[in-house]
Amino acid sequence: MSKFDNVTPPKQFAQHHKTILVLRHYEFTADARIFLSETAHHDLKDNRYLIDIELWSKTDDLGMAIDFRIIDNIYKTHLKPKLDGQLLNETLPDMNITLENLIYWFWDTLSAHLPEDVSLNAITMYETPEQGVRFTRDIMAQ
Repeated sequence: MSKFDNVTPPKQFAQHHKTILVLRHYEFTADARIFLSETAHHDLKDNRYLIDIELWSKTDDLGMAIDFRIIDNIYKTHLKPKLDGQLLNETLPDMNITLENLIYWFWDTLSAHLPEDVSLNAITMYETPEQGVRFTRDIMAQ
C-alpha cells in the first residue's frame, strides 16, 4: 500500500489563468574560435556555457503552464546537437562565435519551435560564471 493510494483529484485544478514566467536552466560544453579580426582570434577549448531561459506561458485548466518536457524536447532536438561537445564554428559556420551572436541564434531557434501560446521573455547566456549577455523581448523588439 502506497501513501498515495487515497489521494483524490482536487475539486478545482486551476487556481488562476495568469501568464507566468517559466524558468529553465541548461549547460553545455563546446569549443569555439572567436575571431577578433581577419588575422586575430581567441580559442576556447572545453568551454562551459550556462543558459537561463524565461518563457511567458499562461496556466491552463489543470493549473499548469508549458510542460518542462516540451522545453527540454525543443532543446534536445534543435539546440543541443549543434552545441554540446561541438566545435561551434563547424556546427554554426555562418557566424563569428561570439556570445552575442550565439545568444541571438539560440533565441531565434528556440522561438521558432515554441508552441504558439508560449513566448520568450529573456535568455541569459554565460561564457564564464562571471560574464555573460542577456537578451529580452524588449531588446529583440528594437
